[in-house]
Amino acid sequence: MAIPASNGKTVLITGINGYIASVLGLHLLEKGYSIRGTSRRAATTEALLKGPYAPYTERVKMYSVPDMAVDGAFDDAAKGVDGIFHTASPIDFSIATYELMVTPAIRGTETVLESALKAGSQLTSVVITSSVVAIVNPKEGPYTFTEKDWAAVALETVTKNKEEGVTSPGGLLYAASKTAADRAVWKFRDEHKPSFAISTVNPSVVIGPPITLPASGSKFNETLQPLFNILSGAAETVPPSIGSGSFVDVRDVAFMHTWAYENPKKADGERYIACNGFGPSQALADILREHYKGTTIGEKIPVGTPGAGYVGYNKETGKVESVQYPPENIKVDGTKAVREMGIKYISFPQSVVDTAKALEPLV
Repeated sequence: MAIPASNGKTVLITGINGYIASVLGLHLLEKGYSIRGTSRRAATTEALLKGPYAPYTERVKMYSVPDMAVDGAFDDAAKGVDGIFHTASPIDFSIATYELMVTPAIRGTETVLESALKAGSQLTSVVITSSVVAIVNPKEGPYTFTEKDWAAVALETVTKNKEEGVTSPGGLLYAASKTAADRAVWKFRDEHKPSFAISTVNPSVVIGPPITLPASGSKFNETLQPLFNILSGAAETVPPSIGSGSFVDVRDVAFMHTWAYENPKKADGERYIACNGFGPSQALADILREHYKGTTIGEKIPVGTPGAGYVGYNKETGKVESVQYPPENIKVDGTKAVREMGIKYISFPQSVVDTAKALEPLV
């Protein structure tokens, strides 16, 4: 494969060893960008540099940022760049304290934006990886969430728990952290009125092929682990869906980040939900069982209740013809990106199968 020529632009990606960030990095390298990546420890980037990034090493530079909450943490990495993608944020549901989940998410967002102010006049855009949990509040369906909605409940709950000395669940802390960081973005923009554009991409549950694999199947992130557990048979029953059950493919998330950077005038001040619709765990299991029918992998996949909880399962053929929200459910609307970016989302069945193929070596 011919390596694309440099386009002369350099961008920074924080948390480069993360799932979304690593895919985004490869996407940008393939488009001719030079990239700078940050990680807490240099060793965590070796798999990228020796693997998918190896053909592009002349256009890749890594920076160690042990603590992104420290003033000036991103100054060196951001100096002279044309764009910044801030993806780094705690996403470990085993974290059980406000101080380890919410505080770093807020402060990391503030420090990268402060570094952006010092990066130079060539900087045109900062794109922040937020989350759909910064948009969705617990609510009885039917209701459709859009970019006009703002989450509040999770942050209010964990703040109250903190004041009362009550431990909050990891998932709730994560939702609170993304809500608080999202608010910090717009507060910064209002107060500083920077010359560069600021926008957020708010993904729902992200699946899709990772570009590197962990050492074992127990080391996947919070959104890929359930899929791997179903595929490998580690899950004896179909697990509950994450949050609202909405989904998006990681390759589409990378596209959306890139579009937001490349279209600063259109994207400035905008939030973009990254969501192609419904992707519940039962549909995931049904798709995998159909795809791997007659194989040793297929024999391990839990059955659950085929077709339960979503619209589109053909009970006569046992095929997943589509995956749609039940009419009584809340929905997450990702069509703003379709209208404004021209994205054509990867379907849930294709995303599930493509992801499974990428994970097969660990099954």
